This record gives sequence, structure tokens and C-alpha cells, in this order.
Amino acid sequence: MGLKQDIVIKSEYTNNARSSPGKGSRGSSPGQYVMRYMAREEATEVLAPVRMSSALGAKGADGYDSAAFTRYMARDQATERLIAKEDEDLQEADAYGSPLVLKQKFRQIDKLSGRAFGRGGISLTHAELEKSSQNIQQAFDEGHSVQKVVLSFTEDYLRETGVLDPKFKHKGRGSYKGHIDQLKLRQAIMQGVERMTKAGRFIDPEWVGTIQLDTSHVHVHIALADTQFSKSRMKSDGADRGKINEREKAMLRKGIHFALEDMKQLKSFNSQASVERRNVVSFVKDYAYATLHENSQIQLLIAGLPKNKRDWRYGTNRKSMKHSNALAVQIVEKVFAEEPEKSGYNKAMQAVLDYADESSFKNKLDDSAKKKLIKEGRDRIIERSVNGLYKMLKGIDPAELTTRTKMTDIQSSSDEELAQAIKQSSQSAAFDPAAFELRVRGYNKRQEVHTVSVSTFYALTTEYDIAKENRLTDETSHVMKLFYEEELEFHMGLVDKYRTFLSFHHNRDMDRVKRLRPRYDSLVSRYNLITKKESETQRMDLQSRNEYARDLRAYTFECFRQGVGSLKEWRAITKYDREAGTVETRFVLPVRPKTPAENLTPIHFDAVKAWDVHHLGLDYYNKPDARIDTKNALTFAAVFEARKHRVEAAEIYVKATGQELQALTSAKRDIDDMEQAVKKAVDEGLIQTVMLTDLSSQDERQLYTIPLDRSVDVARQVRQSLEHVEMMEQMEEELE
Repeated sequence: MGLKQDIVIKSEYTNNARSSPGKGSRGSSPGQYVMRYMAREEATEVLAPVRMSSALGAKGADGYDSAAFTRYMARDQATERLIAKEDEDLQEADAYGSPLVLKQKFRQIDKLSGRAFGRGGISLTHAELEKSSQNIQQAFDEGHSVQKVVLSFTEDYLRETGVLDPKFKHKGRGSYKGHIDQLKLRQAIMQGVERMTKAGRFIDPEWVGTIQLDTSHVHVHIALADTQFSKSRMKSDGADRGKINEREKAMLRKGIHFALEDMKQLKSFNSQASVERRNVVSFVKDYAYATLHENSQIQLLIAGLPKNKRDWRYGTNRKSMKHSNALAVQIVEKVFAEEPEKSGYNKAMQAVLDYADESSFKNKLDDSAKKKLIKEGRDRIIERSVNGLYKMLKGIDPAELTTRTKMTDIQSSSDEELAQAIKQSSQSAAFDPAAFELRVRGYNKRQEVHTVSVSTFYALTTEYDIAKENRLTDETSHVMKLFYEEELEFHMGLVDKYRTFLSFHHNRDMDRVKRLRPRYDSLVSRYNLITKKESETQRMDLQSRNEYARDLRAYTFECFRQGVGSLKEWRAITKYDREAGTVETRFVLPVRPKTPAENLTPIHFDAVKAWDVHHLGLDYYNKPDARIDTKNALTFAAVFEARKHRVEAAEIYVKATGQELQALTSAKRDIDDMEQAVKKAVDEGLIQTVMLTDLSSQDERQLYTIPLDRSVDVARQVRQSLEHVEMMEQMEEELE
């Protein structure tokens, strides 16, 4: 078949100069024809905006810079507003997790975006399409002819030119959707229209095209009008001439064909039509995951609560509430961190701080007493919030508690219940979800505890350094510096251990590396400037070195905190001599930030994995013969001795100076736990494990819980609880 048969062109035109006033020869509303017929949703597909240079391999081509990108920003904002429950469409809890709400938002944002192409680009936004249709309508009103061109392509031709998916099988009307390379075909038509309008001597053509796929053949509709009067196209009556001629049609076909031939060897872009669909799906998934993640915590909390609702209190000593209270505190703490205003946390905490300031002034409290007062106030906020959450959960209709699965049973269990659920036969190769959940939960808890401890001891050692610089310390207090450093490195090593277990490569890791790279480059530059200056002057610049050391230390700790640095990096810049009892920051180049996948090596893991054998009891539940080799037992013993030595010296100093330090008390308690485990590891080569007799039975749990698409607005509930308590306290004060 020839090109004329492969690309069939039909055309007509409308012009108000050759018709009754206010009417066109083929309709008087070409602008509405573009918007209502050509770009209608059921007939067209959306093409996501792309960069022309990367898509077509064009050298020196400008990047596609369309306002369409603002649509994706708007989608992102809409998703975030829905996740944060700040949208007016989310007044009912049942709507929180529904993808339909999000998709409706996108329809309001998108309208007809991406369905048409034309003079304005390969993927027009709704606003651009509207503007082009208005320009066409205005040209018609001014007497210009509006061309309505329809192109029809044979299936064989589309296959030969690489526009049609090779695997496609025609199954009737509308089956072409999702199988046409929108990018190639749109670009080819744009080149064809350009050739046609040049051949036809258009001066300033405005045009819009759409690829329609709701019929048995692939059609392209084009609406085109010159916005200026061309002498070459003007008839004797002063209006544009009518239909496009055969030469113009031939140029349109050739332009399309040559463009498709040029792009034939390029990788098929038929999947570009689904980019838009995948984009929507990704937003829906983000929304769903965020909602389900929030809902899953409430779901597990309800499943794990005892059947007796009278036990649902934060202050109870019942073992059946231990795990539930811990989970409830996590939920409340997360709300405090992410929604401090909406939850009322900021207001409640400010009241605590104001009271602490006032009490400190009236009662002449020292810093330690003031901090204790603030901690007690915050603990009360948590208690009230958790109890308020329980009160709301008690009000859920039992008929809504319809969900129960094996995993909700396991994930809502306490550590003790999980241990009892572990299969007794260690010979079984089957996956044990209880053992898996217990171990992963233990890893998460330990990582969290050690991460908090790292921050605590880093703050303490930094405070000590500042006090020393200001000459507020004496020689005897140096034991505290050594204690802080020992604990800091101990907890850093264990954070590395559990990060190794729980980390996997993620784009966020690279993002963190990029964020810290400027600080790294700045420190490298400063180091080189200092060494160059010292080389030139033959004098050591102590002030610059000290300032550099402070910033190097802060940068290295930030790398660790962000997960792009480890204990290795800390030791690279810190000279801690245990025998000499000295700690100083080396004058060295900074270590570049690295992802966990690159940094947490097997060698480093082997060096730190045995530091917390005393915490592994549940990992080896009911296995009295769990062995530890000599190398790891000695490593564990060495860590114990080093910690014990520093803690004992610090304890003597603190007692002698009449002070108290919670971090010291906690460290001493942990070291006491180590002692028995060390003896068992060294003397018997065994790990001290938890046995069945060590675990007590739990009260019967609810087990049935709410489905994941049932949401609870924790922030609102917490705020109401705190406001209620505040109101009751004010009433009590007034009565007094």
C-alpha cells in the first residue's frame, strides 16, 4: 500500500464569512469542538510530560518546559494534605484511606491535562488547551477558516513504523488504548503539521491535535486556524480559503512518515502512555501506605489489648498491658513529633515549661531539679494522652472489630507471648513468623535504645568540652569525660550492629549523602587552608585547629546520626587512648559520608556483634545450649571490663561531689546485667538465654480488631484529652 492509503486524510472547514451572521459553514463553536469532542476523556490517553532531548535523542534540543509540571506539584500537595487530614473532603474517618478521594482530587487538578498536543507542546495542560481553543475560537470569530482534519492510520503501517506495540492483538473498539506510542506519533504529527503549514503559507497558525483510540482504528483529530490573514491564502471575499489542498495533505503525510522513519530505531515509547497511570498509582500508593502505616499501629494496639476494658490504663502494673502501653506511647509520641500543634502538644508542653520556670524561680531550684520537673510534666502529658486514646478506643462499636489474621495475632503479642509461641522443634525448616517477629522487634527496640543513648552521651561529652574550654572543670572530673566516651563508642557500635541487620539500600541513603556532602567539602577546604598556612608560616595555628576540630566532630556525629557514618568514622577522627586515659579530636581530613550499604561492612559487623550478648536472651529463647565461640566471648568480656572500669570511676566522682546522673545509673544497671552473662560466656561458652519458666502467662487478648481502612484521628483525640484535663484543672482551681 502507498503512503496515501496508509495515512488517510479527510478535512473540512468552517468559516463565518461565508455563512449567516453568527453561524459557521460547518459549526460556529470550533473552540468547544476542541474541548468537548476532540479532548474528551473516554477517547484519549494522557501523555506525561517528558524532556524532548532525552526522549528523542535530539542534539541541543531544549528541555520540555511546560506548566504541566505544576500539575505534579499540585498532586503532591493534594496527597500530603490528605495524609495530614487537612483537606475539607476528609471530615469522616471512613474517608481517610480511600484512594477514590485522592483520585477525585486529581481529576479536579488535572481536568484535560496531557490529552492534547499542538502548537503549545507535546503534552498540553488543561490551561494551555483552554488557551489554544480560545485562540482558535477568536480566529474564527475574526473571519479565519478553522480546519478540521482527521487522519486515519492502518494497523500495518503503525506496526511497521514502531508506533504500535508489537505484541498487540486487535480485539475491537477501544482496544488500542495503552498500546500506541503516544510520544512518537505526537512528535511525528507535530512535524507533519509544521511542513503542511509552511507549504500552505500560514503566517501564525494555532492548532490542537488529539489521538483518539475509542474506535476500531487509530484516528488523529486536528483543529487548525491561522491567526493572521495571509495574502497567499486569502480569497476574493477577504476570508481565508477553505479546505487544505492535496499538496498540503501530501506534505502532512511526508512530514509524519519521515519523522516516524527517523525514530524507527529508537526504543519504543509505547509505555509512555502508561506513565501517567503509573504516576497516579504511585501517589495513591504513597497515600495508602501512609494511611495504612498509621492505621496498622492502632489495629495492632486494639488486637493486643486485654478483653477486660477496665484494665485499659497507662498506670496499671498488669503484665497484660505492658506491650499495649508501649505501643500506645509510640503512637502518641509519633503524633507529638509530626503534629505538635494539631495534637495540642506544643500548648501542653509550653504550660509545663512555664510552670518549671515559675517554680524554679520561687523555690530556687537548680538545673537538675528543674529538668526533673519538666520530665515529670511531660510524663503526665503522655499518660493523659494514652488514657484519652484508650477512652476513645473503648467507644468503638464491637461490631466493627471484624479483622483477625495470623500476623495481627503475632504482631500484637507481647515479647513473652511470642516466645511461648515459637515452635519447640528447632529441627523444623519451616518459616516461624513468631520467631521472626520477636527477633525483628528486638532488633528495632535495641537499635532505638542505643540510638537514644548515643545522643545522650554525645550531648554530655559536648557539654563537658564546653565547660572545660570555659575553665569550669578540674582534673578530677576528667573521669567523666572518659566515661562519656566509653559509653558513646559502646552504643555507637551497637547501633551499627542493628543498622546492619535492618538497613537496605534506599534512595534516601543517597539523599542524606548528598545533603552532607557540602559540609564535607567545606571541611576539606578548611583543612587544606590551615595546613597550607602553617606550612608557609612554620607555626601551628591552634585557634584555627580547635575551631576545625569542633566542626569536624559535629560533622562526623551528624553523619552517624543520619546513618551515613559509623563508629569507624568516629574513631578515625577521635583519639581515645584507654591506657593513657586521654581523649582528643585528631587534626585530620574528614571522612566522606557513605551509605550504610557501603559503610556497614562484614568486618565492622564482626567487630561489634558480640558487644551485647547479655541482651540476646530472647533471640535464643528456650535454647539452653546456645553457644558462643571463644573469640566473641573474649570480645564481650573486654567490652564489659572497659565499661565497668569507667563506670566505677565516674560513680566515685559523682558521689564525692554530691551529684546525680541518670545516664550513669542506667549504664551501671546494664553493666550489672552484663556480669553474669560474661561469666557464662567465658566459663561455659554459652549465651545466657530466656527459658520457658522465666515467662509468665498473659491475660486473654481481644485479638479481633478494626480493618486497615478504618482510621482513627489520634491527634484530634489527644488534643481533646489534653484540653479536657486543662479545663478540669481550671475548674478545680476556681473552686478552691
